[in-house]
Amino acid sequence: MLFVVLSMAGLVVVAALPRQRENARMAGCRHNLMQIGQALALYDRDEGRLPGVPSLGNSATGSSPLKALLEAFQVPDLTELTEDARPPKPRPGFVLGERLIVGFTCPSDTNARSGIWPAPVSYRACAGDRPDGGNGGFAPGGSLSMADIEAGDGRSFTAAFAERLTGTGKDGVASLTSYALVPGPLDDSGCPGATSGRERGDAGASWLAPGWRSTLYNHALPPGGQPSCLADDGRSAFMGASSGHLSGINVLIFDGSVRTVRPTMALPLWKALATVRSLSAPAPEPR
Repeated sequence: MLFVVLSMAGLVVVAALPRQRENARMAGCRHNLMQIGQALALYDRDEGRLPGVPSLGNSATGSSPLKALLEAFQVPDLTELTEDARPPKPRPGFVLGERLIVGFTCPSDTNARSGIWPAPVSYRACAGDRPDGGNGGFAPGGSLSMADIEAGDGRSFTAAFAERLTGTGKDGVASLTSYALVPGPLDDSGCPGATSGRERGDAGASWLAPGWRSTLYNHALPPGGQPSCLADDGRSAFMGASSGHLSGINVLIFDGSVRTVRPTMALPLWKALATVRSLSAPAPEPR
């Protein structure tokens, strides 16, 4: 009898281990997003606006939102940020380069931690709910402030960043991590029906480059929806949010909180979370 009891106790411990690991990964992911939220608040306080996103296209140049944060604070990562609203001291000899930043990768994003890419990123800035972006906090071609976000739908009701799984590096394979490169421009009708063979595996390959391939996403697809696709001119996309967590996708809100959104969330609510202002009201002018 004692042997049976001990055996059952051992099984319970073994069964609990995967859940404990996932709880730890979830906590790490949420912490990463909260650090990004603190950096955004500090950047807005010092600059009077949020990091801007350049107009998109295959020849687009400029900083991604995460790159802009590192450049502004001159630090190698965002782990030194604290809640006391003081930016960290610039690091002497700071040089920004393409490299792995652990705080930019989710512990449950296997591809981001595998060494496939030199500068992978699991977190993307929200451009809005349309294929061209344009109505989110990080709409291409503009730069808003926290005050603009609050004057719109409010900081507590607007998505800033969310998870998206990093690609495998293998083209021509349809998966939640891939996207299809298709003729554009894309409109609200969605990705073209025939995307087989056009899938790309370089999603999230670099946190430095601005654009849909790595650093922007939108709510044109439901949470965890697929397929994602990108117009071949780089200007419009259905680039969905996705996650390796069983409980859902972590989303950073502009008020600094992190919410876990399930794939069953209704698409109208998901779209509303992406926009700075209700469609019935005019959007604030970019600064």
